[in-house]
Amino acid sequence: MNIIDKGKQLNYTKEQEHSLLGTPRFPEAGLKIGRIEEVGKVEIFELSCGSAAAKVQSLGGELCSYVPANGREYVWQGNPDVWGSHAPILFPCVGSTVDGVVKIGGTEYPQKKHGSIRKRQWKVAKHGEDFIEMVMEADEDTRKEYPFDFTAHIVHTIREDGFTTTFLIENRSAQVMPMCIGGHPGFNCPVYDGEKFTDYVLEFEQVEDGKNLLCPDGYIITGSEYIDGFRNTNILHLDHALFDDRDALMFDGLRSHKVKLINEKTGKGLLFSFPKFHALGVWSAPGKNADYVCLEPWCGLPAIEGESGNMEDKPYVRMLEPGRSFKVEYSMTVID
Repeated sequence: MNIIDKGKQLNYTKEQEHSLLGTPRFPEAGLKIGRIEEVGKVEIFELSCGSAAAKVQSLGGELCSYVPANGREYVWQGNPDVWGSHAPILFPCVGSTVDGVVKIGGTEYPQKKHGSIRKRQWKVAKHGEDFIEMVMEADEDTRKEYPFDFTAHIVHTIREDGFTTTFLIENRSAQVMPMCIGGHPGFNCPVYDGEKFTDYVLEFEQVEDGKNLLCPDGYIITGSEYIDGFRNTNILHLDHALFDDRDALMFDGLRSHKVKLINEKTGKGLLFSFPKFHALGVWSAPGKNADYVCLEPWCGLPAIEGESGNMEDKPYVRMLEPGRSFKVEYSMTVID
């Protein structure tokens, strides 16, 4: 089934990454660590910028709170009865693999949905007032699932009107490293009291054809469809039935790299930007009627029915050369 094509390779040396990100973002040493609390084995770190405040947790390196001047919480608070995360990183796979296995260089490795580094404890490499860099390195456990030496960085930087999350992956092995990567931030929807989930729409920056990849069990892409009411328009009205019937919406080949999540009547909400990503997942837990939606930018896709199972053949896979790095980021801006 030929649903998509592979994307370009965008590889950077570490020196180029310093230039792209600015030297304070990936420093060598001299750490400023600002742990503010510990919940079980999870450390929580605080960021601030003017009247905006945020929190980042050591588990998965996730941003777990963002509150600007209007006093509203924009990040889903991780209700474990619904979905217990906030904004995980997806690596080295996006979505599921065939039978929970991926083949790399002809050898099979177990691979959990979205990869397992989102469930690991990350260390603080640098913590400033308005940003934090979290780092995780490959070890014996990760190499059982993914046979490469890598270092993963997440930088969360907040502004008074939003935040940016940057992912940087370094290939520290001697072999070319196939990888996919994505984000999975969850946003409260609605944002304000007295609103409903169905008051909100996704307003894309350009008119889209409405083609959605079908993944009815949440694991394997089996085909595609055109969503009623979202054909050749830029407005998608949110309704829990969208997710109850499909699990996730998966848009590949979008013209847009920006989308607003807003109350259709008031125009308030947020702008989500995802440059350099190739696909966008939109998800809220089926059957939960919960007040949140995830906007998931992906370089990669879940397994496709009939695929080879080879990591090297996956859509939008990055073939990262030894000693090279790959950087990508997404951002949120408050519309109030």
